[in-house]
Amino acid sequence: MSPFKYGCTVSDEFFCPRPELERRLAGHIKSGQHVAVVGPRRTGKSSLVLETARKAKGYSLFHVDFLDVRSRAEMCKRMVASLSRLEATDSWFSKMMKMLVRLRPTLSIDPRDGSPTICIDTREAAALGSLDCILDALVAQTARRKVCVVLDEFQDIMDLDDGENVLAIMRSRIQLDSRTPYIFLGSVRHKMLDIFLDSRSPFYHGAALFDVGDIKADDFYRFLCRRFAVGRRSFPRESFDAIAAAVRNTPGYIQEVSDALWQSSKAGDTLQVSDIAKSLDVIFARESEHYSFAIRQLTALQVQVLTAISTRGGKEIYSGDFLTAASVKSTASVKRAMSRLIDEGLVYFTDGEYRIDNPFFAEWVKRR
Repeated sequence: MSPFKYGCTVSDEFFCPRPELERRLAGHIKSGQHVAVVGPRRTGKSSLVLETARKAKGYSLFHVDFLDVRSRAEMCKRMVASLSRLEATDSWFSKMMKMLVRLRPTLSIDPRDGSPTICIDTREAAALGSLDCILDALVAQTARRKVCVVLDEFQDIMDLDDGENVLAIMRSRIQLDSRTPYIFLGSVRHKMLDIFLDSRSPFYHGAALFDVGDIKADDFYRFLCRRFAVGRRSFPRESFDAIAAAVRNTPGYIQEVSDALWQSSKAGDTLQVSDIAKSLDVIFARESEHYSFAIRQLTALQVQVLTAISTRGGKEIYSGDFLTAASVKSTASVKRAMSRLIDEGLVYFTDGEYRIDNPFFAEWVKRR
């Protein structure tokens, strides 16, 4: 079995310790300080927060993920499901059913893990007052016990039709819950800064900003060496450095390459830089259908621009050289293509250039 996990939150031996960040975050939790945790996707934000919260003595964990939430009704359903997981006793479910009675709750089985969960009626979930009811139930619990509230991909609430109103409702409840630490995670930096630093936002100065970046190279290298040693594989530093450079030092992608290296090697092997190409072939083999689907959703113009970024980089995309590389006639065409690529989450802007979000996808597009 592979000693690496990626694409999900990790804990225990799969979690790479980050002592300094864990210590700071644990201090915020203990003091009841609200925190806005910001960092790119796949940097290990959720794992860091959840692992630290689990270790916080005496705290229960309320965790809900708002990634790609499409409506207030869906948001409310996710929050109720998270309330269900605060305890796993008959008395707890009975209490929650009574507190949420106006939302017509029913007890069912979660198909993912077979655990009991509470579901609410879609029409009631969409009704005005549903969110207030759920937040009241949550605050009632934080009044009687220590709870660490973790709200993942919080910025996606802004994409709801009534996102501003939803944030205002949440802020009105949360600001009265002064002793409970609320941790807001977000991977879209500019949206998170708009929520917590824009004076027009309900959450203006509502949380301390907490940046999560790359894991220190030496720490991450030692962690990966220990994981490879489980299967008697040697992992030279130059191989780690080559992988980190290829995937922009992103922890989640480094773990994915490490898993592919594991899959394409055997006990006793020394994993060389030359083996990385084979690991990428493993990743492309299992992701090619997904990548092909993404390409099929784009126009020819958008694919041309995406390909030019993968081959020559995303600086000066309105220059004559870029237009030539993309076989595009005008900057207006590039602007239209970029708008779609950014909306689809395929491309983002950072440090003065546009980048393809997934470095494996970028390499696949380049080879294509």
